[in-house]
Amino acid sequence: MSPSSICCNYFQCKFFNINLCFLPSLGIIIYVTLGQTAIAAPENFNPELESSFDTNSNSPVYSNDLEENSTESIPKVVSQPVIPKSNTSAAKTKIPLPSPTLTNESSITSGTADIELKTKPDTNKNSGSSTLKVDNLTFDFQLDFDNFGQTNQLTEETIAFNLYNQSFILKTGINFFEQDDVEKVDNIPLYLSWLTKLRNIDLTLTGGVDFFDRLAALPTVTLKASSPLFSSVTPDGKLKSLFVLSGQAQYQAYKFNAETLANKIDFWRFTPSVYWQIQPNLSLFTLGQYGIFNDGNREFQSFSRLERKLGSFSLAANLFTWSFEQDLSDESGYFSPPDFLVYNAELGWQGKMFDETLDCKLSLAFGKQSVNNVTDNAWTYKALCGAQLLSNVELDLGYTYSNVRDRSTGDTSFSNQTIKGTLNIEL
Repeated sequence: MSPSSICCNYFQCKFFNINLCFLPSLGIIIYVTLGQTAIAAPENFNPELESSFDTNSNSPVYSNDLEENSTESIPKVVSQPVIPKSNTSAAKTKIPLPSPTLTNESSITSGTADIELKTKPDTNKNSGSSTLKVDNLTFDFQLDFDNFGQTNQLTEETIAFNLYNQSFILKTGINFFEQDDVEKVDNIPLYLSWLTKLRNIDLTLTGGVDFFDRLAALPTVTLKASSPLFSSVTPDGKLKSLFVLSGQAQYQAYKFNAETLANKIDFWRFTPSVYWQIQPNLSLFTLGQYGIFNDGNREFQSFSRLERKLGSFSLAANLFTWSFEQDLSDESGYFSPPDFLVYNAELGWQGKMFDETLDCKLSLAFGKQSVNNVTDNAWTYKALCGAQLLSNVELDLGYTYSNVRDRSTGDTSFSNQTIKGTLNIEL
């Protein structure tokens, strides 16, 4: 059966659940848009770097704002900042420098990842105000399902706002986890993030609670820090090099599937990462992750990506490893291989389509995967497109199909599909 027929048959079964999630969120969006209330939220928490560049000097001074990402967004072609011609009447010129963003942390388990350089608008233009200012509202939908009867449906809304010159992000929604022979689990997350800065280190502190329909509520805590160690621009104002060191500590329920939640599995994860833009069109991203699970298990992950951009095209080499001290897939319900390796080469294209109506990125990765010393082919393809519906409203849609395993299947082939949508409103 083809991937397209699988999706069509699946949506006929899931249409009722999707409508239940979309209708209340659509009402919020219509109310916010017509009422002209300043509500909008970023779909990501992205580390952000901004430079104050002295046009009469060769030494920029940097400051940056940190955000974090929970869902994958559509990559945008970021134009390089250009330094104005030297003007003795203007001693300094603000130049926003793009900073790295891992658009979807969970995507690395398929051996691929999108590392974007993005800039964001100045959120401190009303600094010092004691009034509440809502910046944007984002609605995210993700449907993830495989050929073994496992389905995760996530519908989440995020509001970014400023209060007393402090930046906050409020996130909530409703998620459904379904699996053959396991009772469905419903989840309502309620998280609040505080974005701040300590000298040249950007900090995001997130706290909240995960509520479940048939399980006890569980708290979640995340601390993320990011700092640019060095950065430079060319004489004409283009980004030449950038080196960012980041780290994250996280505690929460392991939302792998319905069985893992039913078994009340939670974890602590510690994740340092490095992004290095070696040249304007050459970059390296690498991370390591150590996890401690409450069932006594331990994990280690590593992911590295070397990417070269060639105009509208890009070439990347990806390497992903994942290992656990114990294989507890039968007892706890999550994929826990003693050794798992994925390596591939990835070809991507990014550009405008249909008279520049859509901004799209297409990619295909092909390589090998090895589980318990058994090796076979591994491939993943993605399509991500975004359209500007109004001057302040953007709709993004994405589709991913992969045979990279996230469960023990023996000799049976594995396939996983993900469909995503993001509606972003800036006010």
